Amino acid sequence: MKKTELRRMLKPLIRECVRETLLEEGMLSGIITEVVKGVSPLLTENKTFQQKPSNEISKQQVMLKQQRQELQEEKRQRLKEQKIKMLNATGFGNEIFEGVKPLPQGGSVSNTPQAGALVDVDPADAGVDISGIMAVANRDWKDLV
Repeated sequence: MKKTELRRMLKPLIRECVRETLLEEGMLSGIITEVVKGVSPLLTENKTFQQKPSNEISKQQVMLKQQRQELQEEKRQRLKEQKIKMLNATGFGNEIFEGVKPLPQGGSVSNTPQAGALVDVDPADAGVDISGIMAVANRDWKDLV
């Protein structure tokens, strides 16, 4: 039997035996535990923390603030463009409510009808002009009250 033939036959058998030993018998977990125990003192002893200089931190904060503002501006611009596209798609142009007059009696949120002194009055009604009321009282308003 040649060496290559022997290797080809033994290699899968050895691989299977090593795999069984490491995984099924728990040797791999024991090895990992020992490695972690050996490495953990090195990790806990080497706790050096380098603080960045304050001017470097402030530069980063300024850059982050600028990036945030740029993103907000970009978001506003996209919203504005989307709004214009929607207005153009509807055919209303820039003024959706152009030429629309308010209802004489607006709807209410609740199901109860509105009540009050001005329920039946048109919202566009100018009302009563009281600019000349002082002239009527001849500036003796205190006497009338």
